[in-house]
Amino acid sequence: MKNLIVGTAGHIDHGKTSLVRALTGIDTDRLEEEKRRGITIDIGFAHLESGDYRMGFIDVPGHEKFVKNMLAGIGGVHLLLLIVAADESVMPQTLEHLQICQLLDIPRGLVVVTKKSLVEEELLSLVEEEIRDLTQGTFLEDAPILAVDSIEGDGIPELLEAIEKEAGRIDRDRLTFDATNRIFRLPIDRVFSIRGFGTVITGTTLWGQLTRDHLVGVYPSRKVAKVRGIEVFNSSNKSALPGQRTAVNLSNVDKKDLGRGMTLSIPQIPEPTYALDASVRVLKNAPGPLRNRAPVRIHHGSAEVIGRIRLLDSQTLEPGQAGMVQLRIDSPLLCFPGDHLILRRYSPLTTVGGGIVLDNSPRKHRKSELPRLLAHLTSLEQSMKGSSDKWGSSLCELIVATAGSTGVNSKELVARTGFSETYIKEVLPSISSLRVVPQEPLLAVHRDSCKALKSEIVQVLSRYHEAKPLGPGFSKEELKKRLLPGGTPAYFQFMLGELEQAKAIEVDGKHVRLHGHRVDLNVEQEKIKEEILTLIRQSGFKIISLDETIERVGKHSRGAREVAYHLLSTGQLVRISDSLVLTQDLLDQLAEGLRKEFPEGQTFTVPEFKNLFSISRKYAIPLLEFLDRQRITSRSGDKRKVFDHSQAS
Repeated sequence: MKNLIVGTAGHIDHGKTSLVRALTGIDTDRLEEEKRRGITIDIGFAHLESGDYRMGFIDVPGHEKFVKNMLAGIGGVHLLLLIVAADESVMPQTLEHLQICQLLDIPRGLVVVTKKSLVEEELLSLVEEEIRDLTQGTFLEDAPILAVDSIEGDGIPELLEAIEKEAGRIDRDRLTFDATNRIFRLPIDRVFSIRGFGTVITGTTLWGQLTRDHLVGVYPSRKVAKVRGIEVFNSSNKSALPGQRTAVNLSNVDKKDLGRGMTLSIPQIPEPTYALDASVRVLKNAPGPLRNRAPVRIHHGSAEVIGRIRLLDSQTLEPGQAGMVQLRIDSPLLCFPGDHLILRRYSPLTTVGGGIVLDNSPRKHRKSELPRLLAHLTSLEQSMKGSSDKWGSSLCELIVATAGSTGVNSKELVARTGFSETYIKEVLPSISSLRVVPQEPLLAVHRDSCKALKSEIVQVLSRYHEAKPLGPGFSKEELKKRLLPGGTPAYFQFMLGELEQAKAIEVDGKHVRLHGHRVDLNVEQEKIKEEILTLIRQSGFKIISLDETIERVGKHSRGAREVAYHLLSTGQLVRISDSLVLTQDLLDQLAEGLRKEFPEGQTFTVPEFKNLFSISRKYAIPLLEFLDRQRITSRSGDKRKVFDHSQAS
């Protein structure tokens, strides 16, 4: 069966609860005070199976003091019943509720005139005319208007038939997309305990799928709970889908840690925010303009938070105007691009407008950034007007495009968009403007950012070779720290690999250089090279330090240090310790002498080594430690032997 959430809206005492009872047989007024006073105070719930549909009804309070409660339940509605009493016609809360539903972008609806038996036919016609005037320019402009008597049942069968007909016009593709390609999400509207079961929450499942025995995250606290049981429309079920009124029995979380305004979602990945960028519109009949830095009450899902509004493209938004804003809020909120917001004045409590979340992870914006930012936010808003699948790819593309050279990984995109990681991994390769880096989690980078990073790498290497023509190349580690400090090693290696493949660079161990770059010593440098090698060879195993070598040669030759480091990088000099060096041929002599003197695994001591090569302990110990590291010798206690490579293999 197809799932559908039907919501009521309208002025107090216009018969919303009675109508739901007439349709479903369920009294949605559950509180003792509601029954005593005869008015709805909090949201109530009922359900009905009819034709191809399994419907959940959300009955909302109509009194102006309880608009906050009305907003907690109306967010997940697919089809609205705007209810107007025939004996009172359009009233203040009729207008405010309709404006709220218009701002929430509820897709379909119809108008129900209740208490028809209390008025004459002529007056009923006048009420319908007033309703047409009220709904002009809204999503209910062409909606059917049906008159009923909830007590007598007159018109109820026709209303149910009309509900099913309107339900058939709802875009089911969007609902299917949200079920299969978005993460699980359920705003909590009730919390209670049942003896023998423990903590239970209820809400309307908006996205994804919830399965029994799985883990869920409670936001904004980020606590993790286990799903012990699920009820859908008051019946036990293994899973819950979008469009279903859902009760979830949770373990590992206490009732006191839950409340209306919180959200269930997948664990760990989503990030609650203290700021969001949004497109907002001020109602035409708002009591005044929306001013920069004004405090506002922000309603999102079942939550209400207090925030301040920063207008990004003006100093005020007059009634009827729209603009881009950043909302900075005093308590964290879990929201995603495309979510709807209702804005109410801090005091007195009146609805002033609404908006759509464009970015759930913005920075504080500098004035100099605003032109570029506004273009980006406009693009985000436009992307939401396409089909679900097109919107998903456009949203990912725009987020990655603004991330720069570090890119955005698939888990970050889940947190930024609300799309599932499976969907994101499927859609990223199809976006031609992006490069997908094969790492875990998958990384997406805009092609322009990749191109800019590669250009920077080549420029840095060019400057390096110009400044240090004898250098072995730029340190790979330092290159990453300089150009990609926030990037992963896998991503940086991916970029280097592409540059190597394009024959732009060469990677040699720990160093990177331009492709084809070779060190050619000039006549003077060749002379210095020979002086350094000769001095070290003449010193033999009475080793001269590198600094002393450079100092002695450099007294009459500039550039001795640079040439010495070149010899180290090319292996013509070998560093024995931090300060000591030898030529490779001297090391070969050392190894060969040991093999001749101590053949077939014969051990030797430090004094025997000193005597063999006529060197002091000062140099013998560093030399032996070097030979150990190179696995030319192996040490056991106070003795060593020449390493037998044939046995090692």
